[in-house]
Amino acid sequence: MNADLIERQKQSFDELVDSGIYSADFEHNSRAKSFVASVLQQAISRARLRSPLRVLDCGCGTGAWLQFISAELSQAGYEDQRLCGFDLSGRMVDVARVKLRDAAHAPDLRVGNVLEAHSYDFDGTEGGFDLIFTYDVVQQLPRNLQLDACRAIIGALAPNGMALIFDNDSQSRFGRRMAVRKFMTRYFGLQLVPRYFCNASYPPLEKFRHKIAIESSCDAQIAARTDGVKRALVVSRPALGHGAADKQPVRAR
Repeated sequence: MNADLIERQKQSFDELVDSGIYSADFEHNSRAKSFVASVLQQAISRARLRSPLRVLDCGCGTGAWLQFISAELSQAGYEDQRLCGFDLSGRMVDVARVKLRDAAHAPDLRVGNVLEAHSYDFDGTEGGFDLIFTYDVVQQLPRNLQLDACRAIIGALAPNGMALIFDNDSQSRFGRRMAVRKFMTRYFGLQLVPRYFCNASYPPLEKFRHKIAIESSCDAQIAARTDGVKRALVVSRPALGHGAADKQPVRAR
């Protein structure tokens, strides 16, 4: 990932923390939480997850999603959890450590990059993660690196693990409409969306699903919110010794 782009992304999110838009009190809206809960519940109902459950949030931000997911997992009977997360923004990580001070160890929340393999290496997680979550992170990457980010996430899964990659789809009706609004905002000065929205390029999640299914023995499905705005790429890694040719999930190239 281009060093200048990384620095711009860091500064953008650092400024959002410093301006007070993101803080330890930040909560995602009810519609977003309802969709995440629905996808998570359906996914774990089909999975054979181990305990203790190793959970990773790629682009953890303020820790709000980790806190929410942890509560949902507890309600589903997975009370023994280890919560980990990384984010490009050190200021976001600082906030997450405050928000999750009673749920996660400080070293398990740190600065990291979804494209870099070492960001997934936490002490004691050599076998991979049981649940990897990310929300609106892939869209922050250049288009030519977005599939590699999904590959990196899948490559960090433990056997029987699952990845929930939430984002907007560039090919959806909403994605196409937002592309026009961001273009008009960026190049014509019309404030149709917040300026920082223009940094995001929505990924073609259905195309990614198809490629992942071909490249690996993982099951890959798309879940869509009823209003068509948000989608989730749900990827399940089989147990060792199962799946076509026992192929391993591909890692980022």
